[in-house]
Amino acid sequence: MGCKIVVGFKLAQEYQERLHERFPKLDWIFSRSKHETLSEVRNADAFFGWPTDQIIAAGKRLRWLHLLGAGADGFNVETARLRQILVSNNRGVAASNIAEHVLALMLSFARDLPALSHAQQHRRWTKSHELTLFELSGQTLGIIGLGAIGQALAKKANALGMRVLGVRRSSRPVACVAELYSASQIPDMASQCHHVVACLPGTQESNNLINAKIFGAMRPGSYFYNVGRGATVHTEHLVEALDNGILAGAGLDVVEPEPLPEDHPLWGHPRVIMTSHTAGNTASYWARGIVLFEQNLVAFLSGEELVTKVDLQRGY
Repeated sequence: MGCKIVVGFKLAQEYQERLHERFPKLDWIFSRSKHETLSEVRNADAFFGWPTDQIIAAGKRLRWLHLLGAGADGFNVETARLRQILVSNNRGVAASNIAEHVLALMLSFARDLPALSHAQQHRRWTKSHELTLFELSGQTLGIIGLGAIGQALAKKANALGMRVLGVRRSSRPVACVAELYSASQIPDMASQCHHVVACLPGTQESNNLINAKIFGAMRPGSYFYNVGRGATVHTEHLVEALDNGILAGAGLDVVEPEPLPEDHPLWGHPRVIMTSHTAGNTASYWARGIVLFEQNLVAFLSGEELVTKVDLQRGY
């Protein structure tokens, strides 16, 4: 029996057939349930999906995990590090579509689409003077986290005529970003921006990084967006910033927790657009994702460096 790989999610049939065709000597298990995953992973060499501590504990022979998303926050990375399990992720696969999603949220606020949609539902013709309308061109966008998503967003926003500022660990220049700031300088950057977008991974360092201090530094009437991880934003502080008028609006693809309790104020908040963690979900995501998985698979089988290897010290 060859190398055994368990795919722990519902992978489309066309991609199952593609993997069988391209890697016929491998023992493929396309799991249909949590119970089957836990059973099959016991003698598996690799796992593709959303690993949990339970899955990792059951997989005594696991040598490689390929994460379905870009985050490595759903399991104890220290366990993987101690067991010397290689970890790769889908970093960059969703960059283009999530960047477009952010622009959709920004344009929704710019053209006051929530108010227009509400008026349409009530069959009411709305006049321009009843709306809050503006143009993105000439405005300043601040991006917290200049990974693949942040860089893709910078290029698209720049093409719309926006001035782009960014926060990242490295001081290395980034295309279409006018100025770079460190994490400690987020308030300085935020004070200049009409729009601030968080594109951060979920790590101990980023937990609640976006809080009252950041919101308090933002321009009155500015907009905030989160397409990284919900835990990077202090939810109560976000609600306060919306309620007291510091923020004119918030576009949230991710929140903490997911889903929010039914009685949470963000659900019905008039200044909020929520999109239920759907920003990365397009057909093209899988077309790109399967290629990246195959590239990492080839590297794993040949003993080479994984293409999108996760730094288990940093958590991404």
